[in-house]
Amino acid sequence: MNTPTSLTYIKFLNLAQAIRELTDFPALNPMEEYLLNHIALTWHANKNPSVSETMHASPEMSPSTVHRHLKALRIKGFIGLDVYELDNRVKYIVHTPLSQQYFSLLGQCLDNSATA
Repeated sequence: MNTPTSLTYIKFLNLAQAIRELTDFPALNPMEEYLLNHIALTWHANKNPSVSETMHASPEMSPSTVHRHLKALRIKGFIGLDVYELDNRVKYIVHTPLSQQYFSLLGQCLDNSATA
């Protein structure tokens, strides 16, 4: 049976899974991974999203659910928080060395799957 999947993408998924299994990265549940990817897109646009913006940016999850996953991502070391100096109620989500390493390795997986 032929499947309409991209072999390159399948290679990427296999490499990414191996990275997750063979490294010391804390495990992410699917919602945490989704949220971290969403935040990474914002970081790529040279912005640090606020916690409040992020809590209301996903129609798939309630704000309280997003907040719970943000807390888990922070505890696991994937995100940090910077307090806005003019209003300490506003907190911005910033990347950490762990998230930089995580996305760097995933990028290498993508590069390797495309050239393999």
